Amino acid sequence: MIVLKSNLFYCASPLEDRLLRQLALVCLLLPATLTIAQQAVSLPDASSSGNAWQSFDFVSDGPTGAGWSRPDEIARRYFDDPLPALFERTLMLDETVPRLATLRWIFTGPHAGVTVELTGSKLRLIERYYDSEGLSGGTYPDKTVKEVERQFVGTPRTMKVVANAHLGVEVWLNGEKLIDEAMIFDLSRHQLVMAAPRALHLELKGALLKPATMAAKVTVEPAKKEQTMLGFGGSPSIPTYARMNDAAKAEYWHYMKRYNLLLDREYPMGTELKQDLSNFESLKDATPHYYGDNFPNSEVSDFDYSKKALELGGHVIYEMWALPAWANVDYKGNAHVIDAWNKVVRKAADPEKYAAIVVAYCKEAQAKTGRPPMIVGVQNEVEQAPEVFAAMTKVLRAALDKAGFRDTQIHMADAPYLWMGSSRARELKEDATAWKDTGYIASHVYDWQEYAANPDMYDARLKEMREAMGDKPYLATEICVNDGHYQEPSYRLAFQVGQLYHKHLTELNAVALMYCWLILDVEQPTIGASRSLLVPDKSRGYMPVPSSYQLRVMGAFSRHVLEGMTRVDVTSSDKDLMVTAYSGSKGEKTIVVLNRGTMQKQVALGWTGATWAEVERTSPYDENGVYAAPADGSVTVQPGEMVTVSTIVAAR
Repeated sequence: MIVLKSNLFYCASPLEDRLLRQLALVCLLLPATLTIAQQAVSLPDASSSGNAWQSFDFVSDGPTGAGWSRPDEIARRYFDDPLPALFERTLMLDETVPRLATLRWIFTGPHAGVTVELTGSKLRLIERYYDSEGLSGGTYPDKTVKEVERQFVGTPRTMKVVANAHLGVEVWLNGEKLIDEAMIFDLSRHQLVMAAPRALHLELKGALLKPATMAAKVTVEPAKKEQTMLGFGGSPSIPTYARMNDAAKAEYWHYMKRYNLLLDREYPMGTELKQDLSNFESLKDATPHYYGDNFPNSEVSDFDYSKKALELGGHVIYEMWALPAWANVDYKGNAHVIDAWNKVVRKAADPEKYAAIVVAYCKEAQAKTGRPPMIVGVQNEVEQAPEVFAAMTKVLRAALDKAGFRDTQIHMADAPYLWMGSSRARELKEDATAWKDTGYIASHVYDWQEYAANPDMYDARLKEMREAMGDKPYLATEICVNDGHYQEPSYRLAFQVGQLYHKHLTELNAVALMYCWLILDVEQPTIGASRSLLVPDKSRGYMPVPSSYQLRVMGAFSRHVLEGMTRVDVTSSDKDLMVTAYSGSKGEKTIVVLNRGTMQKQVALGWTGATWAEVERTSPYDENGVYAAPADGSVTVQPGEMVTVSTIVAAR
């Protein structure tokens, strides 16, 4: 026999010694991600409620499953049930899982999958990726990235799997949650298999329960008006655009028009700008941006590009990043000014030289496009002392006015994080003239990713900015996913960004939402999927294509919320529905609904006098698909779906 003493095994025979060594080897080969809870969970009695939808019936010594490559496997049950982005699915078992048998509930998606294993005393969840040969060898490459195990006492009769809006997956037995783990990838289908000895007669029957639909109502109060929208957009990589042929450029502009991404936020020439200001458009002088091992995408202007955006009804927002060396001076003030990368600020902008650059750009834009930029930003993601930012703002305002560009507004210096932007706004207020000269509050919001799995926790920072900005309009100048933990091109992550859009529109009264890059030339796909809405498809002549689900999620707002429309108040009877509503001066009406719950909702649309023209659906399966308007004034919204209802027929 084998005896356990002081955490060491002592063996009574050579045979037992060999068995023990084999057991130790198995333990060493277990995945490093395996997590085993030490205390068993006592299961409550199961509720028998729920409508059977699709049944299953396993017999261990029954007929072999049809098909090849599984010569002696019990036939699987493949459910006819395309999974929404968020979901809860429940199995009802007629009896307990037989001893020596394992029930495996397998969920699959385009990149990765989840398997839930149930025995008579143990529950296990396994997450694995299988989208690359590089993950492992074998006929079906895959790599287990997470394995969690919980033991229980009791009789499991219901098993529920939940993919929630917290980038998580949960497993429940008899109404008791046993597993709650992070999961950032998409799932789309599911199947069931029982593994058991074929020589024994073991049975297991049950059914997948029908997902419920809940009723909800939204009520619009059009008399209660909030912000008036400016629009949507982002920054183009001009070197990428320059590589496109005429057909690819035509397709690019079709995307810009269809998605109403007409705010052209420039990354103009910066550190390489010549002192005679002659190379605003010089591609060979463009300052490169490096992402991983991708080819650089650079800071440079293209007035022909700007002119096209203006012709489509857009606007140009001009904001320099790092200034050329000749426009900087040694910083003589507080030696403890620290930037976002924890480096001490040693240089400061020369406000006069900086203003001269911006005015020169405005003059060239006026000459080549017919219009100066609508807005100029003070500086992008560069830290200056508060007194320097204030001086840059005042000198720039005076220089713009003197040059005749009185209608060109100034937005405050962009910070990479919202918390830093709030500080800049408060500091700017200390100089009354600089505050008066600031037309827009602006910030990037990359710190939202700290709360990507729990977006409501970001509300505190949004509230802080709302208090700091006062009654000035707000521009969300850069949004994207750049946290290394979230480099997955999933709809679930894009939906989290959709929640961020909603919060910016409702809690900050943002008048504009801008993604980081509109188009970016990349080799490594996760960079394109996270940083840019479009990428050039090199296999089709550099034709632009969506990089991920991010474009369609922004489109759920941008396609039917036009410049000049005003956000109006709306209430929802369901806490899981995030709803915004907009009205236009010509009677236009739009409602955008996000369902961040795990159940389907039948939503009654309460807007008196509205005659809807179309419904647009955004989901893992629908790329801003347009459908007929609802005749009864209600729409079905799947979990994780975004539904836009509008009187506007959007660009096709």
